[in-house]
Amino acid sequence: MKSKQQIGREYRAKTLKFLARVGYATTRQIARAVFGTCDISSRKMAGRTIRSLLALGYLVKKRDGDCVAGEMMLALNRAGVAALAELVEMPNGRTHARDWIRHAHKHRTACNSIFAAVTRGLDEHIGWSELEIRAGSAPVKLSSFSYKDDEGTSLQKIPDLLLHGASGPIWVEVENGWRGARDMQKLVWFLRRVFEHPAPLVDRVWFVVTAPGAKTIGKRLHAALTHRPDSGYPRQIRELDAQILSERLAIFQLDADRLELTRLPWQQDCTAD
Repeated sequence: MKSKQQIGREYRAKTLKFLARVGYATTRQIARAVFGTCDISSRKMAGRTIRSLLALGYLVKKRDGDCVAGEMMLALNRAGVAALAELVEMPNGRTHARDWIRHAHKHRTACNSIFAAVTRGLDEHIGWSELEIRAGSAPVKLSSFSYKDDEGTSLQKIPDLLLHGASGPIWVEVENGWRGARDMQKLVWFLRRVFEHPAPLVDRVWFVVTAPGAKTIGKRLHAALTHRPDSGYPRQIRELDAQILSERLAIFQLDADRLELTRLPWQQDCTAD
């Protein structure tokens, strides 16, 4: 049976490892990733672990939005990276994460919340965080996708997160705002180009709603990929879009308090807190 000291060391190591993978994290994200839930009990345990790491001099901290009401965010300093050296390497060979926490932004914070929600206690390698993808730690073939629109213009898309699915890689789009008409059209082109291949780059694309402005993404995708026989679209496009809609896409909503994902039906609006 493990002693309390051994358990504490394991929690500290998991926390350092998670921070290395995402760049910075809130107490809620650490609770979800390290302890598997984000309830009062796990947040208290995360708080104790964080205080222990701060006392060891391994972390730097900052309030989200630099206001008293903002949630505390933590990142590794040089001592923290050195303590972690035998467990995992920092993206880009960084010796600290101060720059990432200094330049924290809403999109990366939302990505980190989703990554925390699917980590399953860090017991296995479930994919790559937004930071790891941007830093080039993910496989090159999955880190970006080059394609052309219907006019032949070259475009490129980078995933927000990459996950290991039961049948292949999952490309995650974090929806934290409204997509304009042009952006939606580019998204449809991207989906068609990815899934028109017999052996597509990824098995599925997930859309995770993290803000009220993005709550209609499911309805908009459903409308864009659903065609009447007399719509004017070629049969091949109609069949491909129908297949994408029925087999390749999923819409989720992030519970910002508990950091849990709920799958949503296509026609349902959702409201993110």
